[in-house]
Amino acid sequence: MKRPAAILVLGLAVFAGAACGKKGPLEPPLAREPKPVERLTTFQRGGSVILEWTNPVKSIDGRPLGPLAAVEIWVLEVERWAGKEVPRPQDFEAKARLGRRVPAKDLRPASQASSQKSSDVMFAYPISGAKPVFLAMAFAIRVLDGRKRPSKFSAPVVVETRTCPLAPEIRDIRVFKDRTEVSWTPPKANIDGSSPAEVAGYNVYRSEGAGRLEKLGSSPPTGLVFKDSRFSFDVPYTYVVRARAAGPDPNLESDDSAPRDITAEDIFPPAPPSGLVALSGPGGISLSWEAGREDDVAGYKVWRKEEGGEPGFVPLTPELLPGNVFTDSSVHKGKTYVYAVSAVDKKGHESAKTESGLVGLKGNGA
Repeated sequence: MKRPAAILVLGLAVFAGAACGKKGPLEPPLAREPKPVERLTTFQRGGSVILEWTNPVKSIDGRPLGPLAAVEIWVLEVERWAGKEVPRPQDFEAKARLGRRVPAKDLRPASQASSQKSSDVMFAYPISGAKPVFLAMAFAIRVLDGRKRPSKFSAPVVVETRTCPLAPEIRDIRVFKDRTEVSWTPPKANIDGSSPAEVAGYNVYRSEGAGRLEKLGSSPPTGLVFKDSRFSFDVPYTYVVRARAAGPDPNLESDDSAPRDITAEDIFPPAPPSGLVALSGPGGISLSWEAGREDDVAGYKVWRKEEGGEPGFVPLTPELLPGNVFTDSSVHKGKTYVYAVSAVDKKGHESAKTESGLVGLKGNGA
């Protein structure tokens, strides 16, 4: 009878020991929500406020985040902001409204050509109404992770919207040997429907392939044509033009014009060789000329015609000459000749001929 009692006592001791192991303060669960958005910037372009920022890649506890589900853009609008402080996050949260919930997959890469700081993604938030009421707008962003857990708000930023021109329209892109020329028609009105359009000038942007837009030229044109001398043949480009708004803000622009794609084809022959000199010697007639400056010159052709003979030039070089010197040893004493040289590019386009004066053989020719 003592054995069951001993087992009971032992069981109670084990239970008590296990219970003692659970005592102590409860620890809070680890924070798994995403870190807040960083480097939020805002600026107006046409009828939208452009927001650019960097999405978080870690949660509050330092663990890597998976793909985000969405981004929420919250907005607070007031008629004027002058003299007011940017709202604190807690005040912003109490007064702001949800403007957009954007699936993360629908965000676009930030445009480094227009952002003030380094950012990763962007969203164009439309200014409300067909005829916008121009307001000061404060924005803050929070992200939702794959489980829809929201981050805290980013630090709010403020932009004061104002009228600006509608987008211009690209009329034509012409290709020349040393440049492309982009021309456009000016906007007829502003985004609020008023006219004439308040334009101070234009900015021309270009992207290469699927790259980002880059602004061209250090001095934006005030006319309706831009000459791009930094282009290359056979490279796909996309051009857009924006109108610069008149007023105190030199960075305020219209929306993009409809983009125009172009891949310029090199159909232009190289320049004719210059400085052709023909000198007679005992063994033949030596020619020299200045090498072409174009990067795509593949070589040269040498031509000859005899004075009093057939009127046309006869080629002397069945293959292109890579250099800029040639000696004609097939000449005859007592005869005079005229020589010509032409340049050929890598696509087979041939320049006009550069001609020499009359020259005859000296010494013991054939």
